[in-house]
Amino acid sequence: MQSETKNLGEVYAARAMAGSEPSVSTISIPKIREARDMVYNGTDTMPTKETATPDDTPLVFNKKQSRRKVSPFTIILILLGGAVASILYIGNILAVGRLMAQNNQLQIKHQQILNGQELLKAQIDRLSSLDRIQQIARDQLGLQNSKQLPVWIEINPEHVNQVEEVLQQQMEHRR
Repeated sequence: MQSETKNLGEVYAARAMAGSEPSVSTISIPKIREARDMVYNGTDTMPTKETATPDDTPLVFNKKQSRRKVSPFTIILILLGGAVASILYIGNILAVGRLMAQNNQLQIKHQQILNGQELLKAQIDRLSSLDRIQQIARDQLGLQNSKQLPVWIEINPEHVNQVEEVLQQQMEHRR
């Protein structure tokens, strides 16, 4: 196997050094081409524009690359698109800035309202304290705490029914 690869390597090297004839191509290509467009055919010599193979088959050349031109309309569209995108971006930044300022103002107002509520709760606690109410009742109204304990009053359910009947009769006479 090594001898076969060695033999093939020697064969390829011999072909490259001998400048063997290129294979015959069925493609017809114009003979007038630049040297830079030529496809490498394994020879060290550079053929001229009019060079052909011995059987009058022209050498294979690469296609000449045509560069696509950019139209002014395309450039204007790109610039216009960039301008619109930048205007929208800047407008978005300004809107976000305004919203942030408004949000900050609302947070400050909310904090002020919460502080006011805390002050009002403290004032309610102070005004509704039992000591303050007893002092006002004693000083301004002359009221005092009772020295007797409260007594439970028991009500007879029959008397409650009689009172309700009397009230219903009075309501009917008024109509």
